[in-house]
Amino acid sequence: MNFKQVEAFRAVMMTRSMTTAAGLLHTSQPNVSRWIALLEKTLGFVLFQRVGTRLLPTPEAEAFYADVERAFIGLESLNDSASSIRRRGTGMLRIGAVGSITQCVLPDAIRLFREQVSDMPVVVHTGGSEVVAKWMATGFCDIGFCSIQTDVPGLRYDRINTAYGTGIVPASHRLAAKAKLEPADFNDENFISLPAGSFNRAAIDRHFPDDARIVSIETPYATTICSMVAKGLGISIVNPVVSRALRLPDLREIPFSRKIDFHSYAVSSDHFPMGALARRMAQCVQQTFAALETAPPSNRA
Repeated sequence: MNFKQVEAFRAVMMTRSMTTAAGLLHTSQPNVSRWIALLEKTLGFVLFQRVGTRLLPTPEAEAFYADVERAFIGLESLNDSASSIRRRGTGMLRIGAVGSITQCVLPDAIRLFREQVSDMPVVVHTGGSEVVAKWMATGFCDIGFCSIQTDVPGLRYDRINTAYGTGIVPASHRLAAKAKLEPADFNDENFISLPAGSFNRAAIDRHFPDDARIVSIETPYATTICSMVAKGLGISIVNPVVSRALRLPDLREIPFSRKIDFHSYAVSSDHFPMGALARRMAQCVQQTFAALETAPPSNRA
């Protein structure tokens, strides 16, 4: 495949039209069609199907588009970096992190960082642990933060926090008055869960061998789980760092009787040594984790 083919695919995904994509790329519709056909031949799967007058991407196209977008974000980031170097001569600090750290830890960590370094542009990219690992392995990010270790070679994982899973229920729920939750307390309750197959989902599910929970909603983000629980859509078990960072008034945090480890790691690469500013950001993230760990539980009675 070549850049023109991928660029044409991205334009069609954005516009859902070969003709409109051709206009964006300042070329002809037949050229776009030819590039898409060549890309399909290289990839070995169909990218688009016509349904009436509509052009619909296949599931394979949607999956491929996610990686294409990450690649284009990287190209745009290079332009930003060059512009910043021209202006400041200092470049920028690129951070890759999983969703829970991006949403619950990085805002305070970057505030601490800004108190020490006020003029350094910071770019935050969010992805799963596997994606963060790839960003670090390729030098796309200067420092990464993830929740599990991967098998991507050449990376170093320094554990910066370990928290233990806590139960969360709506403040008006029948379980809200309990001092501790047992696995049996979750029986016949709507449970909002992390996705099947994920590492942390497995760590939670092993405490429910005779599972009587009703897994009603699955979502990859603990912040979303907390918001849904606060809205009365179910109950769950999450990393307490998330629930304490959100401080939702309608959420009740209750200790869970079983031990579920939620680890967080700073990721660095053997091939791209971590700079002083990246190390400083890692320290700010660790300080923020420590502050959240000692914060009072969310809406504890």
